[in-house]
Amino acid sequence: MAMFVFPCVSLLLSLAASYPSSMQCDFACMANYGPGASFGYMGIANVGATSGATCAIATDVPTEGFTGGSSYTITVTSTTALGQKLTCSSGDIGGSTEVNTGSKVTSQTYTWTAPSCDSSSSASFRALCGAGGSIDEMWYAEEVSLSCAATTTSTSTSSDTIPGTSTVTGTITGTSTPVTGTITGTSTVTATITVPENAAGIAVYAKGAKTLFLYSLGMAIYSWLF
Repeated sequence: MAMFVFPCVSLLLSLAASYPSSMQCDFACMANYGPGASFGYMGIANVGATSGATCAIATDVPTEGFTGGSSYTITVTSTTALGQKLTCSSGDIGGSTEVNTGSKVTSQTYTWTAPSCDSSSSASFRALCGAGGSIDEMWYAEEVSLSCAATTTSTSTSSDTIPGTSTVTGTITGTSTPVTGTITGTSTVTATITVPENAAGIAVYAKGAKTLFLYSLGMAIYSWLF
């Protein structure tokens, strides 16, 4: 039975036993095991000199970035069945910032919960894939970095008959972000507000009985109906 034991990183390489909780290596620690780095455990002198398909990280986070508090899938793959260790710089993977596989695999998916965009505007992932015994390989996955989806400002015009200045108030569905802005004019009004990408919600006049509907389709497209 081969056991993967070293000061910072522990991978479960046997169905029978492993000690990942006592051999922790967080995101910062994983930086010590880049391609070609000295290893010296399990009879493996160095981490593999290259990164690529031998150990790789993929995510389903949209290109525009993650939404704080949302869950996404992180997948680690390798060309050979190996033990895995995955760490993240922010957010959590099943309540922790580091996880290990329960056996040697070529692909494993993990659920990552993104941090609040108020506390962290980015997140990065580092992983190792390896096994001792007859395999004796250790590979570093190229680091993957993500950003929080940016907010956007949109301006639109429509007809209205309420004179003077009205304040736009309300909230965006699924967030605690308030909608703020002003509407001015007597026949044609212009409203400008700032909202998160991919949001959908309703904003209402502070005075008057009319309702202002806000739609977002993930492409900063908004419609104003009076």
